[in-house]
Order: sequence, then structure tokens, then C-alpha cells
Amino acid sequence: MTAKAAIAAQQQETVESQTPQTPPTPTTSTTPPLPQTELSEIFYVENRRRKQNIKIQVKLCTEGVYLRRETAENDHINEQLIRIEDIIGSSCGQRLKKRARGGLNSCKNPSQDTQDTDEVPLPEDQKPALGGVGKKQTHNDKSAYLYIYAYLKKEKPLRRVQTLRILRFRSCDEYAENLSTARLWHRTIREHKQRSGAAGETARAAGKKILILLNPKSGSGKGRELFQKQVAPLLKEADAQYDLQITTHSQYALEFVRSRKDLLERYAGIVVASGDGLFYEVLNGLMERMDWRRACRELSLGIIPCGSGNGLAKSIAHHCNEPYDPKPILHATLICVAGRATPMDVVRVELSHRDKHFVMYSFLSIGWGLIADIDIESERLRSIGAQRFTLWAIKRLITLRTYRGKLYYLPAQKANGNNSKEEADIDTVTVPVTVPTTGTDIRLSRNRSLVRRSLPTANRVSSEFKDLTDDYDVDLRDVDSNDLDQFADAMSMTDRSIYRQNTDSWHSAVSRRTAYYSIGGQSTRSNRSRLSIAQKIEEANAEFKQLVPTGTIPSLQLPLPADQGWICEEEGDYVMVHAAYTTHLASDCFFAPDSKLNDGLIYLVIIRAGVGRSQLLNFLLSMNNGTHLPEQEDPHICVVPVTAFRIEPSGNNGILTVDGERVDYGPIQAEVFPGLINVMTTTGQ
Repeated sequence: MTAKAAIAAQQQETVESQTPQTPPTPTTSTTPPLPQTELSEIFYVENRRRKQNIKIQVKLCTEGVYLRRETAENDHINEQLIRIEDIIGSSCGQRLKKRARGGLNSCKNPSQDTQDTDEVPLPEDQKPALGGVGKKQTHNDKSAYLYIYAYLKKEKPLRRVQTLRILRFRSCDEYAENLSTARLWHRTIREHKQRSGAAGETARAAGKKILILLNPKSGSGKGRELFQKQVAPLLKEADAQYDLQITTHSQYALEFVRSRKDLLERYAGIVVASGDGLFYEVLNGLMERMDWRRACRELSLGIIPCGSGNGLAKSIAHHCNEPYDPKPILHATLICVAGRATPMDVVRVELSHRDKHFVMYSFLSIGWGLIADIDIESERLRSIGAQRFTLWAIKRLITLRTYRGKLYYLPAQKANGNNSKEEADIDTVTVPVTVPTTGTDIRLSRNRSLVRRSLPTANRVSSEFKDLTDDYDVDLRDVDSNDLDQFADAMSMTDRSIYRQNTDSWHSAVSRRTAYYSIGGQSTRSNRSRLSIAQKIEEANAEFKQLVPTGTIPSLQLPLPADQGWICEEEGDYVMVHAAYTTHLASDCFFAPDSKLNDGLIYLVIIRAGVGRSQLLNFLLSMNNGTHLPEQEDPHICVVPVTAFRIEPSGNNGILTVDGERVDYGPIQAEVFPGLINVMTTTGQ
């Protein structure tokens, strides 16, 4: 075999250490040895065709595993670097019984006396390929093996190539000493991955696992089979510790994530093995937790596309410049085990239906009109697969519908100047809800049910707190600076810029105001409380952390202020209004090409009545490559980057979708919360 073929990334290779090596000297010191940043060893691989050994220098450094091969012919040198980012894991120990497919067998051990060993023939499915040697395996092999699992990233076409490198350590006569050397290389690989920013290694060191939620009915009912065949082997190679939970009914994931008390202590991340619908449940389950802030900060969320709607998985792959097809499950699993995370926007959605008010959280899109109709109405053709969308799109083009209503939106360019204020308002919460008939305050209970629960719309008011006049100020300038250090935890809830914006708000750690009142209730005034300032802050933080974030825009029942930049479209007829905040709505729908995971923008695509069917057909056909949006101004189709919007449909007949799921038809509004959650990526950016 040629040297070039032997170094190919697609092959398995076993190389043997034959240089004298001194075993580690036992030390009596209780201090563990400092980790080595670089290891180097000379190995040999047998060239079966030329019946000679080829010398290979293997060096493990912070960049990865570097292999340098030199041949006698014309001093030809082959080099290969397996980047530490491409290595998903390693293992060490005795030789694995089953040889990886397409690999090479190790050469014979020259020092082994085959006449004195107990030879065991390999089964038929483990015999080497034609021309290989080492058809027999011995029980007295003192060698230790290090298996390095990597998936090399290749360009043009973009793909990942599975690579297995096997290092055979046999410099010593005792297996334990050879194993000690292999373990040193194994630990060093982990340390380098941890230094490279792989949070998974840190979580593993802390003893935390990954929670995997699997929908067994996803993927045409083959969810379990897909997981066992494609996901579990990669998790084993990455040495990822995980707990697998099989969903049994609708809302199972939401209830599990919301009620699991040891979720943050036991798990470092949550991976959804299903479609976008199960991810929606996990997101809203997190937002219903009492410790939702900590959960969103500490838990990274990942998705493995085992379902039919895989827009988020495709969007994450696009963001990381990772391949998706033809093996989306494999590529998504590689992203999940990479151990890095990127902030992602979440959109807070408010719905009003009859006398009910609903709040939920979205990560993908909100639809009204054509695309929502095709998505929901084609469910009756689910048995034919993805072709149902094409057939129903033709039907909807023939019998084109329009919907009448009002559209409001807050353009991004007019909101950029107030970004710090908007980010600060994300942490502002609604505490009392005033009942006008009694003049008393009703506070949210500990099991507060803003998400997916109803609240009478008549009980909502435009604002909750107002500061009293300066006559009731309490001056904190005489407080000793040491006392202020006690408030560090309260002040760290927001960054400095946000903290300055809210220095007079009720939850500010150093607010100069101590008296607040509810608009509908009686005011409570106090100049100085007998409680210490630290106690006040502790009580305020305890109540503050129990509440979910509220919106920064007026509720659905209140008018939108034009002086804040809101644009109101006159009531008219629309073919479609679709809001997207990821690049892809599905794996083959490149809907918002300019979108980023954490850009704080909603891309509002508006199609007005009067658009021609031919133009609309071209729009639908071009969504797979992202060329559907007009480059120049168009009277019927436009896209507007916004930070919030509101739709007020006329009538009661129509379809509204949130993340591909149908919701009650009626007024709806949404606003983006930038970078509220963290999703698993390969870049961490």
C-alpha cells in the first residue's frame, strides 16, 4: 500500500510504538502532576505490499494530533493534522474485538513468539480485508491501544469524513505500564479539548450528563431505531454520559422540564431528538420554571432532526457552516457533542382569544396566511411525506385566499438607538395585576401560569408601578461602601448599562426610591424601613426571580405609541404575513437568508393582495435556495427587519401558527428577546 493511501483520512490505521520508553516513575507527592501540553512518540505501520515498516512520528499538541510520515523514496514526506475541534473523543484499553469497517489491521508484533501463545481465530465478520495480515489475535498481547475518533471537515463539497486512528503502545513488557501511557494520551486529548472551549469536557468533569428527550413516533415512527443506529454510536465515541427520556404523550417534555427539581444540578444540556415541536415544548417548559433565568443561562439546548419539521437543525448547521445533508442526524449529533454553545434569540408571543390571554415563547416563526394554510391544511396528506406541501401549495394557488386585518411593526433601525433600554426591559417583570372593581392587587402565585394559561384581559393595565415624587426619596449616599458590596449579587443580574437604565426602578439594588404604588390600589409610603437594606434587597430578589419576563410593548388591548417608532399599516387584504427569526423554516426552506441566531431581529415577510399567481409561484419555488425575496422595491412583496409586530385579523376564520403549530385565531403580537437561551453549536459564536 502506498504511503498516500495509508495516510488517507477515510481509513482506520493502527500504528505501533517500538521506541524504548521508560514507564512513569511512581511519586509519593500528593500533588497531581502538571498536565502535559505536548506528547510525541515514534510509531511504525506495516506496508504490506512492500513488506516493510514505515516510520511515523505522532505528536499530540493543543492544535490536535499531528502525523508525519517519511519514506525512503526521494525523502518523500506526508503530513496530516487532525484538529482538536474535529476529534469528538478517544478511548484506551485492550484491542477492540470488532474491527471498524474499511480499516487496516495492525502489523504483527516482531517480539511476539507465536508458538508460545494461545491463538484465537477471528470470526468471519472481523477478518481483515484482502492482503491484510494479523488474522489471528492472541490473549497474551501486552499492548495498550488508544482509539482516536474524529470527523474531519472537508470543503467542496462541505462534508464530514469519519476517521479512526489507533495507536498501539507496547514499549513495556507489562500491560499496566503500556496502559498508563495510553491513558496519559487519552487525558491530554480531553484537556486540550477543554482548553479549546469545549464546555462538554467541563461538564463531564463536573459529573453532569446530557438529557436526551426522544419522541418515538418521530421520523415516521422510527425514532427509537434512528437513535440506536445513528445517534448512540456517536455518543459512545464521544464518551458522552446521558439520560434518555422517551416521551409518552403530548406536553410530556414541557411537564418534565418544568417540574424536574434537579434539572440544573444533574444536566449540562438538553438535546431534543425529534422535530421542532418537541423543542417548542422544552423551551416553554424552561420558561415556566421558577429558576428560568439560571436554566436559560446554564443549560444548552440541542436538536437532532428525527422529525418532519427540522428548520432549527438546518438553521444551526447553516450558522456553523456545517454540512446537513445527506446525513442530517449524524451531522446534528456531531454539533451536539462538540461542547460549545451560542446565544439564540427567543420571541415572546401574546395571543388574545375571546376573553382569554395567552403568553408563549417561540424560536422559529409566526405565520398568518398562505404558508400557514399550506402547513396546517396539508396534514391530511401526511402519509405521502414532504410531497404534501407541494400538492397543497398548488391547490392554494388555484383557490388563492386573502385575509383582511391590520398590521403594526417596530422597524429595527428605529429601535437600534434604544437597544440598551430594550435589553433592560427584558428583565423587568409584572408583579401586580390590578382589579378595577376592588382596588386591590392580585399577585402571581408561586406556580405562576403565564405560559399557556389564561388570564382575563379585563384585568390587565397599561403599567404596574410608578415612582412617587422626590418628597419620598431615601438618600443612599451616606451608606458605607462596604454595605454596597452586599448587593453585588442583586446588581449582577443585569450588565452595567442595563443597571444604569434602571437605577430608579423598583428592583434596582441602589434605587433612591423606597415607595411605590400600584395604579389601581392604595399606595404604600415609607421613608425608612426598620429592615436592613440587605434584607430588602434579598426579599426583592426572591420575588423577582419567581416571575417570568414580561413584554416591553403595550398589551394587546392597548394602542401602540406612534412616537416610539411604530408603523401602522392601514387595514387591508393580505395574502400572507410570515415572521421568521431563523434562516430556515424547514430543511428545504431557506426563508430568511440574512437572519442570525442572535441578531435580535424578526424578519417580517409581507405579501399584499393583488400579487399575481405567477409571481407567487416563483416565490414558493425559490424558497429552497433563498432567492424568493425581491432585491428591489416591490408593491406586493416586501421584507422588513423588525423587533416587534402586531397582527389584528378581521373576522374569526383563518389560521395562525407559532413554530408550525396551530394556535387560536385572533390578535397576536410578538417581540424578540435577544440571546435569551443558548443552543449547541460547533463554533460557540
